[in-house]
Amino acid sequence: MLLQELLIENKGEILDAWVDQVLTTYPSDGARIFKKEKDQFANPVGFAVKSSLWEVYGLLFEKNEVEKIVSALEQLVRIRAVQIFAPSEAVSMAYTLKKVVKSVCRKEKVVDLDGWLAFEEKADILAYTLFDLYAASRERLYQTRIAEIKSGNNITTDGGCPSKLMEGNSARKAELKTINV
Repeated sequence: MLLQELLIENKGEILDAWVDQVLTTYPSDGARIFKKEKDQFANPVGFAVKSSLWEVYGLLFEKNEVEKIVSALEQLVRIRAVQIFAPSEAVSMAYTLKKVVKSVCRKEKVVDLDGWLAFEEKADILAYTLFDLYAASRERLYQTRIAEIKSGNNITTDGGCPSKLMEGNSARKAELKTINV
């Protein structure tokens, strides 16, 4: 059996394992909820992971439309960019896919060097794309944060509750009085 055939015939098994392993990167309580809850609105993170990975898999291995994976990954990468992940963890999905496919290849005893080289090339493109999208998302977050600080709007986002804002205003007034004296 060729690797390309395996990727299509075992699509469900590979995708379920891939989604499961990506969701496992979240803290255990979150991962449990993300895996169990199927409703898009009750579980937007789990839904985004599953729908993005399924779409990417179809584009890479069924339709061979590598250039379209950016739009399939954008929402997922934006979510992971605002969460507390190391950059390597946030974009590790491509390498997780390689591990899952290796496992299925061993189980099915598929040895197809040419197929594996083509698969690895697509997985590497996925990794590069994930990294580029993640870096762009983080840059957008930092630019937004800088704009908030420059405009003074960070006071409302940093303080949280109104009483905290009042404390901050009192402290600022006290600082201004001591500077003016």
